[in-house]
Amino acid sequence: MHADNAGQYGQTAMDLMARFEIPPTPHNYLVWYSYAAKENAALLRTIDILIADGRTFTDAWCDDLYFQFFGQADDAAILSALAENMEESLAGTIAQILEASADTSQFGSALSDVKGKLNALTDAKDETKALVAALLTATQRMERRTLKLEQQLNQSSSQIQDLRNDLESVRTEALTDPLTGIGNRKAFDNYLREKAMHAMEEGSDLCLILCDIDHFKKVNDQWGHQIGDKVLELVSQCLTETAGSQAICCRYGGEEFAFIVPAQQLQQACDLADILRLALCEKCVMNRASGASVGTVTMSFGVAQFAFGEPLPSLIERADTALYAAKHNGRNQVMSEADIPKEPGDQIAVAG
Repeated sequence: MHADNAGQYGQTAMDLMARFEIPPTPHNYLVWYSYAAKENAALLRTIDILIADGRTFTDAWCDDLYFQFFGQADDAAILSALAENMEESLAGTIAQILEASADTSQFGSALSDVKGKLNALTDAKDETKALVAALLTATQRMERRTLKLEQQLNQSSSQIQDLRNDLESVRTEALTDPLTGIGNRKAFDNYLREKAMHAMEEGSDLCLILCDIDHFKKVNDQWGHQIGDKVLELVSQCLTETAGSQAICCRYGGEEFAFIVPAQQLQQACDLADILRLALCEKCVMNRASGASVGTVTMSFGVAQFAFGEPLPSLIERADTALYAAKHNGRNQVMSEADIPKEPGDQIAVAG
């Protein structure tokens, strides 16, 4: 992007925001400036799809665009990219030094050969021999310095690689639920945005399953939080093993889990949710310390399908409404958005 086009891109961004009745906030301006400048191919494709579908750019959808393309860059990611660039630059420098070192070594060998031949000649002048000897000494000194520099750069490259590995570990830890080892809420948000964008680009299906452990508060109250944590670990392991590669499982919060289900329609996702429900019902939780049975654990499930171009909070809200309908309807069951009456106010939120 050239600086002399900045004014043009800025005006285009303002014109587009006015056309689609988008408030000219700093976040929105960044999104549409980048779109006008065509500097982000993924953003360009996503907005083009939304425009082609005749979608309304609501505040929620504008927020999604910003956080999808500009709001996820944490410090570790930025530093990791910087370290990668530094490593690539160092690799190029080291390659040049190795090439120069090889040339210097060849030149030194040639001088050494010439010196040997001159010393063998009885009629060679002392001045010539001295000159060649001096050149050979200087070349050897250069070889030593080049070798030392090469070693230092290799050490720096190794340190930068270690830094990248450390930063990647920090990023992974920041996206992982420490208790269950699966993705946390931040990972869920990232995955959902990524899969929603992919679904719009490819015209493929995408569903969301939200599920919640039934009567989990009673487990904590009766058996304590340590047993409660063990229940969460067991549930997480059972769900992820059962779902396999069909869905991405994250801990949504507390005793609630979420599954992002690409390439499946609503009924297929409901079938998967029921498989998960039945697999969990077969598990019996034991208190290893006392040998007492905590009992079976059940979950309620809510399922919704992504509508192209809708704000992601709307998808989450529909899945959540279906989940609480399953709770209200007796728990330990699967309900989808298709089961929910369209009239507002018909559903009752039931905790646990």
